[in-house]
Amino acid sequence: MPAFSQEGFEQFEQAKKQIQQGNQSEAMELLRPYLDKEKFASLSDYARFHFARAAYENRQFELAKEALNSLLDTRGFAKKDDVRYLLALCYFQQSTPNDALRLIKEISDEDLKEEAYRATYNFLKVSASSSLAVQYGLFPENDGLVMALKQRLETQGSMSTNERKLYDQIKNRSFSKGDGNTFLAEKDDVLDIAIVLPFNYEGRSGAQFLKANNFVLQLHQGIKLALEQAQSNGVKLNFKTFDTERNDAKVRGILEDPFLQKADIVIGPLYPEETALVANYAAKNKIPQINPLSNIDDNINGYEYAYLFRPSIKAISQKVLNYCRKFEGRRVALAYSGTSRDELLAGSFAEMARKSGLQIVRNQKVSTRDMHEFFESLDLSANGNPEADIMVVFSDDPNIASPTFGLVESLGAGMPVVVMESWLYFDFANYDMMEAQNFHFIGNNTVDFNNELLDDFRENYLNVYKDYPTSFAYMGYELADFVTKVINDEEGFDFQKNLDRSNFIEGNLTFGFDFSGVKFNNYVPILSLVDGVLTIED
Repeated sequence: MPAFSQEGFEQFEQAKKQIQQGNQSEAMELLRPYLDKEKFASLSDYARFHFARAAYENRQFELAKEALNSLLDTRGFAKKDDVRYLLALCYFQQSTPNDALRLIKEISDEDLKEEAYRATYNFLKVSASSSLAVQYGLFPENDGLVMALKQRLETQGSMSTNERKLYDQIKNRSFSKGDGNTFLAEKDDVLDIAIVLPFNYEGRSGAQFLKANNFVLQLHQGIKLALEQAQSNGVKLNFKTFDTERNDAKVRGILEDPFLQKADIVIGPLYPEETALVANYAAKNKIPQINPLSNIDDNINGYEYAYLFRPSIKAISQKVLNYCRKFEGRRVALAYSGTSRDELLAGSFAEMARKSGLQIVRNQKVSTRDMHEFFESLDLSANGNPEADIMVVFSDDPNIASPTFGLVESLGAGMPVVVMESWLYFDFANYDMMEAQNFHFIGNNTVDFNNELLDDFRENYLNVYKDYPTSFAYMGYELADFVTKVINDEEGFDFQKNLDRSNFIEGNLTFGFDFSGVKFNNYVPILSLVDGVLTIED
């Protein structure tokens, strides 16, 4: 057996991690040197298997099949059942199910065969009953095939005489896990989390295009850190990451992956068109799907199992309205940026305000250069007669925040200014000025900077990723921590039921959550700075 350097093994292990993180092209490049049988002996067989895994995930099915078929012919390779399973998945993907069913029949490991039966069902459940009947005649032992045939016959409305005879044969079939009604629904005690994110949100593919400032990468790093921490604390979970690449065809391919079909929850995607595809799939398969960053209600409206991790437009609008009504003055100046969220927020808030008796004296979409004119229109100078009692700015844009800070400070206005909590993160944010100038912050899963656990998180993140966490890393960590607390082997896997039962949920790094009776975080505190400490006002 050749001797390998520690560095060589590190590259091999790094390749396996890249597969787990969804960076399949990167993993394949790392594994290519190990495919040399003469140089790496038996290690090359395992490298070939992981190479095939990466190729499969990258939808390069012919390449995966080539590697897997060579392993089937390799004497002494211990993972041949795993090879048969993955090769069967390739055949299913290429619409040659008989080849897949033949391989599944040859699997001897009972647990893996059970997974193969589940994959059979998921790939064949849309097939015609005539095709399924022929396949059943060849592979009657395959529980997944029988379940697909049984459900197809039950849902097609009427049966021919031969179909009725066939149905009578299988309707009371005893399956390897429970009866025919529980074969698919039965859950193990392991939390399976599918992470579906657009790492290459500019439409590229491969880890080589990801930069350190990639906000999706930062979000994922926070998620991964929380899940690995949960595993080390004894939570039984598996997770798998997929890159949508902002490509609908890639998303549809991801939804065919067997891991998605057994997932207990899906984290992501982010963008509307991808979210719609995944939310439809989640509703059909009764899997909760949670958007990590969006506030937009349309991402969950009409989708029974879709959730927002952050507050919805409606929740934020209602909270800001209630807060503004506490002031003696009723005149509100409203500014907002041109993003979809901020335009929707402004429209929702203005409509609610009109119905509640608040007066919107100014309602303006703004850019950086518009802020001077916006302030001038309100006559906020020290000697002026202000036309508004409260200012509300819906924007996460630092180019709008920066001139607002400067104008408020220079004018010395005592008017309450209500802004998004994202303004706290800007490098130029001056906490002393924000406290003195009457700024109030709309909670949007806000990080509690006074939380003693925050330093531990920052230190752990720095040790792992060699950089300090961004707001997206905080959000990813908190989301994954939240998921593992709500559903697990002790609490059970009914996401909404557990949320309703929990009422208010303490945050780990944030101020907390309330999902009871809704599918978004309904906890929207208004915060202000008191002696330099971020404090909940109500």
